[in-house]
Amino acid sequence: MKTVGTPAARLVVAAALVVWIALSFVPHPRPAAAPANAPATEFSSARAFEYVRAIAQKPHPLESLEHDRVRDYIVGEFVKQGLAPQIEAGFAEITFGKFHGSGNVQNIVARLPGTTNTRPVMLAAHYDSVTRGPGAGDDAHGVAVLLETLRALRAGPPLRNDVIFLITDGEERGLLGAQLFIREHPWRSEPGVTLNFEARGTSGSAVMFETSAGNAWMIRGLQAAVPQANATSVAYEIYRRMPNNTDLTMFKRGGLAGMNFAFIEHPEYYHTAQDTVEHLDPVSVQEQGRYALSLTRAFGNRDLAAQPAGDAVYFPTAFTPLIVYPATWAMILAIATLLAATVGMWGGRWIGFLLLALSVLGAWLASAAPGASYLIEWPLLGALLALLLLRTAPPTLGVGPRVFAISLCAAPGFLLIVPLLSSLIVALTFRGAAPALAAAAMLMLVCLLPQLVFLLKRPR
Repeated sequence: MKTVGTPAARLVVAAALVVWIALSFVPHPRPAAAPANAPATEFSSARAFEYVRAIAQKPHPLESLEHDRVRDYIVGEFVKQGLAPQIEAGFAEITFGKFHGSGNVQNIVARLPGTTNTRPVMLAAHYDSVTRGPGAGDDAHGVAVLLETLRALRAGPPLRNDVIFLITDGEERGLLGAQLFIREHPWRSEPGVTLNFEARGTSGSAVMFETSAGNAWMIRGLQAAVPQANATSVAYEIYRRMPNNTDLTMFKRGGLAGMNFAFIEHPEYYHTAQDTVEHLDPVSVQEQGRYALSLTRAFGNRDLAAQPAGDAVYFPTAFTPLIVYPATWAMILAIATLLAATVGMWGGRWIGFLLLALSVLGAWLASAAPGASYLIEWPLLGALLALLLLRTAPPTLGVGPRVFAISLCAAPGFLLIVPLLSSLIVALTFRGAAPALAAAAMLMLVCLLPQLVFLLKRPR
């Protein structure tokens, strides 16, 4: 690369890198917690907290007296809202590797009729807790989200589709209630889409972290209903390779389509005596409620009888709505970057060789895990464009449109990779996320090579 920047041009590029670093740490936008006097048709975390306080008074594990009190309370709340809840009782057992769980479970199932049902929307959460904690986050908040969503739905116009409310039992002992529902309940095959609400902590941004296969239509629905949704297809690529399970695992095995929602900050409170109402973040509950109510209204008013096939790649930034495109585009972008990187080797430059190697990795990722491919493809496209701009530049480059374009090409690496790394550190701790941090640092370094070389190159 023979082009040399003037001092002013190099200063512009350096300043741009600093700006992108700063912007990459801008948090994802979050809604304000709605007060108890919010309009009746809206979700209110303050109203939902009243349910949480009633449920999460003490630990209420499966087959305990406190568990029975919580069960009766939830049944009573459904009755107050005009529904006729059922108790689905039965024995279930499950084995995951060396883990084995079993017990007599009592699911709570209720149905809100629609006007011309195609297939129901099902909302799910579990009401049992671990023996060590009262379970405000895991998962009294999920039950509260369902009850407050029901109240808001009844305050507005009726939906086209029925809505099934499933409060499962025995989740902490091995997804027993979800297994019983999928095995025996007469409604088990009816839901057109299932929304499951969980937590692995007591605060933080609520994330849609998992879907069933063929998710493009659901992600488009999420994009329309909650434009600022926090959801990444790379999260599912990671999650489905981890030995973690939720009730949605059972629903997916039963052939149901669905999405999983959770918040994960303060994992030190997870499954402990500190999982209390006092530690629960109202904004996190508000976000869960926004997903539940908005998506139930969206899916509740569309034809769920049949949905198109296909998966999606999706990701947010702090400055845009959820970005969504078909997973088939991942390979198209990978081929485009591979061709561009091959051209970028023109002249045998070492930067071109590194970008070509990265494009080969991107092509493999587009095939093996297309949901994660955007993390390489978009920063790599930015790097290749910056390289092209520099290769075609005059020997001395001053401040102008070309320099600003080169500066802009650095944005994808920062805006896509840094926020994801922040989430991984929260989920896995710094030590657990260390391999991902090292890989991301190498990726960003390679994708920033055109700008870095431009900054460091001096006139001879």
